[in-house]
Amino acid sequence: MKPLFAPFRFRSLSTASALGLAAGVMLVPANLLPVLSTESSGSNSSNTIFSGVIELWRQGLWALALIVLTASVLIPVLKLVGLAWLLLNARRGGRGDAKRLTRIYASLDFIGRWSMLDVFLAAFLAGLVQFGEFSTVTPRSGIVAFAAAVVLTMLATKAFDPRVLWREGATPPQ
Repeated sequence: MKPLFAPFRFRSLSTASALGLAAGVMLVPANLLPVLSTESSGSNSSNTIFSGVIELWRQGLWALALIVLTASVLIPVLKLVGLAWLLLNARRGGRGDAKRLTRIYASLDFIGRWSMLDVFLAAFLAGLVQFGEFSTVTPRSGIVAFAAAVVLTMLATKAFDPRVLWREGATPPQ
């Protein structure tokens, strides 16, 4: 009899490719749709990730703007590029530098753990900044698309089996 909750077993290049592609598709609305809406003293504004970065920059908070840009735009894109690089090398038969590629995989897997930080921050802000009639922060559909992209990227990384990088005569790491 099979256990009710079997371990993560759908490790294949096709699954990792499909999940990575779906994550890339979800990054488009994540960056185009509003992530948060704020209402303060009768003034309403909805911000996408980019408009939020620009607003932070205009307010002189350039360090925070760079952190948001890095965490919300650059890292998700670099994760997908890294996964695509691994998939291409795996499909070629692992002829590249397997040790370096395995390190890239380990980095992608590690970064995946911290990718939901943006989503948790938006949820925290929405819960914290509720001053009745004075100010409210409301999460919007962009954050849902971003969370979906993050989850799909994490699943794609888990679906990729780094052992395929070591086939064809390469020696596995010790």
